[in-house]
Amino acid sequence: MQRTALQGSPNMLTAVTGVWHPGADRNFDSVHSFRNSLAELRIGDAFGSELREVSLQDVTDFANSTGDTFYAHTNEAAAAANPFFPGIVAHGYLLLSWAAWLFVEPAPGPVLANYGLENLRFITPLAAGDSFRVTLTAKKITPREDQEYGEVCWDAILHNQHDEIVASYDVLTLAAKTQDGVDGSQNAVLSQ
Repeated sequence: MQRTALQGSPNMLTAVTGVWHPGADRNFDSVHSFRNSLAELRIGDAFGSELREVSLQDVTDFANSTGDTFYAHTNEAAAAANPFFPGIVAHGYLLLSWAAWLFVEPAPGPVLANYGLENLRFITPLAAGDSFRVTLTAKKITPREDQEYGEVCWDAILHNQHDEIVASYDVLTLAAKTQDGVDGSQNAVLSQ
């Protein structure tokens, strides 16, 4: 077996592999990416949200509702003594939940289901009072040959108000192949 190395610009690697690579062009169309069927969606189609502030009360409420009372989310002095935290910071899973709130298109449409995350990394802590935004880019599109839907892997990046990366991960969704596949039969399609 011989190894092969590919070198090139992110745009060239994306064109050769059919998978979006960081640094490659993104298409921020006026249509939300979640409104596109597999037939309409292209590698590099993207959505960028507005900033969303996370208050100390938001962090406290999340800690109380989930039971995740780790000191970095509840104890200012202990959090500030840790070399990784500037003080009380938002829970990573609070940010993931709110990121979904920022990018999910709630009306019925081509995106039929979210079925997971991959490659999750929390990179820069988000202090209470800071803000974040999400950029979602169609990374890989895989139609299922025997179904009326396929899989879309989305590159998700959370940035804070200083444009530092807070978290990165891949969002996995199932989407209808065509707009015609978006109707009351969605549940039947998913159960097959």
